[in-house]
Amino acid sequence: MPWLFPLVALLLCAWLVTGFLAKGGQNEANSGKRVLSHITNWTPPALFAGLFIHRFTSILTMDSTHMDVLQYLPEGAALSDRLSLVVAGQGGIELAAFAATTFAVCSIHLPSVKAMSNEAGRVVQQRMMMFCALCLLLGIMVLFPEQAYTASQPLPQQGSIDAPPLSNALLPLMFSLLVMFGGELFAASSVYSIEVDFDALGKKASIKCLALVGLSLVWLTTQPLAWTAWMADLSEPTNAMALLMMIHAVVVLTSVLYPSRRIESRLLHGEGRSIALIATFVTVATLMTASASLLLNHSTLFSNSAGAALLGFWLCTAVLGSMLLVQFLPTLGFDAAPRPETWWLRMMGLLTPMLVMSLTPFGAFLIAGVWIGLAWSAVVPWMVERDVASPSAAFVTVPMVGLTVAALALPLFTGNSPLVSLFAALPVLAVAHVGMLIHKPSAQQQAS
Repeated sequence: MPWLFPLVALLLCAWLVTGFLAKGGQNEANSGKRVLSHITNWTPPALFAGLFIHRFTSILTMDSTHMDVLQYLPEGAALSDRLSLVVAGQGGIELAAFAATTFAVCSIHLPSVKAMSNEAGRVVQQRMMMFCALCLLLGIMVLFPEQAYTASQPLPQQGSIDAPPLSNALLPLMFSLLVMFGGELFAASSVYSIEVDFDALGKKASIKCLALVGLSLVWLTTQPLAWTAWMADLSEPTNAMALLMMIHAVVVLTSVLYPSRRIESRLLHGEGRSIALIATFVTVATLMTASASLLLNHSTLFSNSAGAALLGFWLCTAVLGSMLLVQFLPTLGFDAAPRPETWWLRMMGLLTPMLVMSLTPFGAFLIAGVWIGLAWSAVVPWMVERDVASPSAAFVTVPMVGLTVAALALPLFTGNSPLVSLFAALPVLAVAHVGMLIHKPSAQQQAS
């Protein structure tokens, strides 16, 4: 069915457009629009369910024309081996995509969402569908590779390749859960046009996301097949890229974007606001470029540091360029956030690395620098603007400087620097997050 994935991609793009443009329940003003909305919403889950059911029945019945059966299962394979192949192979990814899309469509029935008004609940559902569609579209090349859906010529002998271990099922499981709960945080972090308290939704999602990020990073330390394959050849993407995308997105949502609703709202009028924005951008650019260049130089990809620095610069240019471009959006009316310029800067820090990773696996070297830079983006405005109290040097600024230096240097002494860099960047985010949430925002007394 060569039309299936283009149709899925078009429908997911429709989810993106609907989530970006729709206003509450206005898109269901009449029965015709309501029917069209249901068709658009439920077709992607139905197609993913069809893919999984086809693969499940083919493997369960030992269909001799199915590639999974020919490649992985010997004649007379036990039922347990067949079920293991279903969840550990491509079927697990199809099931994860079905679960994530279904959760997004049904999110309007979540307890935290049902407590809101109908308009607010519909907007939350649309934002969660938007986030789910974005994650699946960006990860579609590594999650649904062409070779998993086309037959090779000539056909392989039966049972010619070792079946993937059952532990492989953890990757699609964690990916789908991160998409689900990350979507809740995305909705809580991006809806400012409706006066609704998102604390219940955001706090529950934050706890779940923190637990999932910790489990995902710990699982990667066990060197699963997808991670090992990527580390063996950093230029070839694997399913680990999709998981890294989601870890990055959820960490930024949990520690930067969602807390910024409270942190930014306490900033005053902003004496020196323009200078603070420039200082924030320069800080993010410097830290991001330094981190990416150091990590790339430490890898075995380049024979000299010039090549690593150049690639790091070009990777960072994509993120920084998008941060500059979106500074025009507040002038076009996208200015609901307390500090819309900074909000859009952080949103590009969330989205652009995911886009870069979907195009090249080298984008994974951006993540640690982006995390460190966005952590400082929550602190720099308080240090530069004159009508608010600066954060505590002993509790916030000095620890962040020390942790930032450690986060840049520590990965260079290990053999698994991309993963160690993620662990090293988390304390910087934690100090910025906690320090700025408890910071007293009282205005400084200006000398007369």
